[in-house]
Amino acid sequence: MGFLRGPDFFYAIRFLRLLTTDWENTNAYKLGIVDENGKRLKKPETSEEKSAYNTFHKLVFNIKRLINKVPFGKSTLASYAAALYLIKEHTGISDKKIAKVISEAIGLDLSDYKPELNEWYLTEDGEIETGTYALMRDIALPKTGEMLAKENSLVEITNATPCGSIFGHMVFEARHIKTQQTVYITQEDIAR
Repeated sequence: MGFLRGPDFFYAIRFLRLLTTDWENTNAYKLGIVDENGKRLKKPETSEEKSAYNTFHKLVFNIKRLINKVPFGKSTLASYAAALYLIKEHTGISDKKIAKVISEAIGLDLSDYKPELNEWYLTEDGEIETGTYALMRDIALPKTGEMLAKENSLVEITNATPCGSIFGHMVFEARHIKTQQTVYITQEDIAR
């Protein structure tokens, strides 16, 4: 992806700073828009409230709530690899820097992380078998971070080649059948 320039670099830094900020220290919390767990309490109405909670904040807060909801450990990292891949893809930040942010945000050290990969649906070439799968957990939509691709709903994979990776987990693009939205999954996210 290369080096970030101008606005992209600014948004990457802003994203990471907001992701690692305690809820109580966000302007959205101070204005009563979100609670101590980041759950929205009211719709922003004034220009000050809209500046403190816009689409960007909603995306970061949804990802932050997802991360905070998990009894996060190295064994559960695979469950959130696709969400972490979206952070990597949209910010251009390396796995190493994302690991540092996770360490700062929740105290999990990933310096010696080695994935235990489930290769059940992978071919010998590392590609995924195309077809329809059921989601094993809720998956966030990449554009909004909303959890609309629910557990047990169906996704279709038409491109067998991984679109990227995060911490050694291959990430694949899929179409969520109910919403017709693109989602990103790992083989740990799906079942037949």
